[in-house]
Amino acid sequence: MLLPHLLSLLILIFITNVNSTITINGITNTCYNDDLYTRYAKEFNEYAKQNNLDIEFEINVFTKDNSTVVVTEYETVIESLLEKKSNRYDLFFYDNIFTFKYGSHYLNLENYLPPEHFKIYEEAQIARTCYYNKKWVALPIKTDVTVLYYNDKYLQKYNITIPKTWDELLKSAKYALEQEKKEGNTEFMAYNGLFTRTEMGMCSLYEFIYSFRNSIDAPFPDIQSQEVVDSLEMMNKLKTEVSSAEVFQKLEEYTEEYFDTGNFLFQKFWYCPWLNYNFTILPGNIENVSGSALGGYNLGINKYISEEKKNATAQVLKFLTSIPMQKKLLQEYRFLTSIPEIYEDEEICATFNCDALRRVQLIERPTTKSNDYSDYSEKFRNYIYDFLYGDKSSKYVLEKIDDLTKIHYITLNNKDTSMGLSFFIIALVCLIPILISIIPLFIEKYKGYLTFLPTDFWILIILGTCIMIGSPLLELGKLSPFKCHFNVILITFGCTLNIIPVFFRFVVNFPEINRVSLKISKHRYKFLLPFLFIDVLTNLSLLITPYKIINNSFEEKLYNVCEMENQFGKFILNVMFIYRIFLGLFAVFFLFIEWSIENTHKEIKLISSAITVDAVCFVIFLILKLIDTKHKLFMAYNFIFGLVVIIFALTNYIFLYGMKVIEILISNKIKTMDDSDVKLYMGQFASSRKTIDSSLVISKLSSSNNNSTSTLNKILNYHYKKSISDSNSNPSLSNQGSVYNSFSSGINTSGLQSSTAQQSTGMHSKLNESFSCTGSNDAVYRDRL
Repeated sequence: MLLPHLLSLLILIFITNVNSTITINGITNTCYNDDLYTRYAKEFNEYAKQNNLDIEFEINVFTKDNSTVVVTEYETVIESLLEKKSNRYDLFFYDNIFTFKYGSHYLNLENYLPPEHFKIYEEAQIARTCYYNKKWVALPIKTDVTVLYYNDKYLQKYNITIPKTWDELLKSAKYALEQEKKEGNTEFMAYNGLFTRTEMGMCSLYEFIYSFRNSIDAPFPDIQSQEVVDSLEMMNKLKTEVSSAEVFQKLEEYTEEYFDTGNFLFQKFWYCPWLNYNFTILPGNIENVSGSALGGYNLGINKYISEEKKNATAQVLKFLTSIPMQKKLLQEYRFLTSIPEIYEDEEICATFNCDALRRVQLIERPTTKSNDYSDYSEKFRNYIYDFLYGDKSSKYVLEKIDDLTKIHYITLNNKDTSMGLSFFIIALVCLIPILISIIPLFIEKYKGYLTFLPTDFWILIILGTCIMIGSPLLELGKLSPFKCHFNVILITFGCTLNIIPVFFRFVVNFPEINRVSLKISKHRYKFLLPFLFIDVLTNLSLLITPYKIINNSFEEKLYNVCEMENQFGKFILNVMFIYRIFLGLFAVFFLFIEWSIENTHKEIKLISSAITVDAVCFVIFLILKLIDTKHKLFMAYNFIFGLVVIIFALTNYIFLYGMKVIEILISNKIKTMDDSDVKLYMGQFASSRKTIDSSLVISKLSSSNNNSTSTLNKILNYHYKKSISDSNSNPSLSNQGSVYNSFSSGINTSGLQSSTAQQSTGMHSKLNESFSCTGSNDAVYRDRL
């Protein structure tokens, strides 16, 4: 009986001694040897004990003394941890310029903190750095602002007043510098600048430009505005007249040395509680307009930690960003808070320069201008320094900075690029004569030249050509996913309308009489529709995964590019491409087997030339397709692609139709066909009808040739056939094939070409009866059967 009680007692003792405290790990860095962050941890842990919270807050601080992980290196550490979804740290202290970069990895605080907690920060400028996708993912823990420190010793010595404009500062600094030099003080600092090659330089540049806006309520000036030009000119004046390029580029440590010696008049620096000098807001171009770069650290909660830790970490964050703690931060530790109402507290302001801090006009750095702010900041600085420390003009460097974020478009304006105007001129020069070339199709005397295809199929070829030539014009203006898709639609349908009519002729003109050719000759639209259906189906499938518009840089200018990132969309595009390669291979096959047919020999030669150019175009398309978008030279890629599309369409048009129009234009005399010629060919046709028994033809179509040679030999036999015939070597059938060829070729011999000359209405009526509706070949097939 004693043993169970003893076990129960031991279990109770074990349970009561189990440490149920949740440890929250924070991470931060600092460039200074202060103990601010350890104070944060101490304050919370005392609060947790007083309120019986089983939470302990520990913070890991990276400093210059214990690590090389500072500034940009610290940024890389955080990024690496978050990308790996590490749960090693729960609470991140980070530079507020990186919310855009880290925001997707942080917890949505609105789900863990009460709404009233956010209201105390809503009016603060720094609140803009706490949002990601319109959600609170962070809160400010410490604010840094730049101010103008002044040395009362020299102000009194030279009876100088605190400057309110840059002109006043320039005048006062110049006077004091000259006087100190007369006294032999060659190390005197009139104004430091802090236009360094580091991120500090970006702060200095951005706030200086901001101080040149026209009114206190005005936004940041347009980068190519006169205000920005004026600000650069004033920077240069300050550098030249009261400082030097060497001093302007010195790091913060150099400025701190002058704080130690006191041998200065004015110095711009971050507000630091340990500096025993008076400060005011930075001057502006006009009085009461100023600018100060917004710095400081935000708090974000790691969204990859457990739910228990999320709730505990939220309590730590809530305490550190509360009004009582932020008041203590300012009153006892002298660090700045982001809560505006605290600067209205009379008790605090009795011992602190709240007036200057209330008047500070903060400007956040352009962290959302680019997906890689660090890269943008570096380029921004370097371009302006090309003016400030180099020999570039202000206009040049500001254009370069504008190009870092400005999206350029291909337009008809030659200012940016001539590509848009070039394509427009090419399209105009090509489309006008192509559209005019439709006219011969409707003039009776020219129809003898154009009977290789029915009139409507000639029109389809011309329509397909126009569509493809016009497709590069979609690159003009602002791109959109719709434009990207529509461009694919135009190219695919244009290509189909360009090629399939020729396929129709290939099938109908097969060297051996067959049931398929007979059927297709009567139903050419049924032959065309499946190809159009494939285009419709693939393009509709492509719409499921829309294109994305990404930015691509060309000659340091940004342009929009259509990018298919979805794997299914890429698969459909590959299917479209491979499908057209197969069409090309089939065209080559038909071209080979119909090579020797006499009555279409001229057309076959022209088609072979077109297919050769098409093959070259497809090879270029394939090369362009294999080039990674990130490495494309935007203009070169788009120009080559658009040019190849136009060449593809134009060469098909010229070899298939244009050569016939040229033949019409250069013909000196169109021969006429007299009645005897008509009677001769109609007689041949009638005679051949009597020679061939229709049942025999059907029998031939449905039977197999037991004595047939191998497939290869059969294809070679087709290749050398000079006319369309039955599969047997029966002379009468061969003759029939010859007569069929004469008519199906559109009377292409010199004698038959003359049939389209002006003759009597009766003669035309006889011809039309033979070649009506579906073309001459259809009439022959019908009469054969």
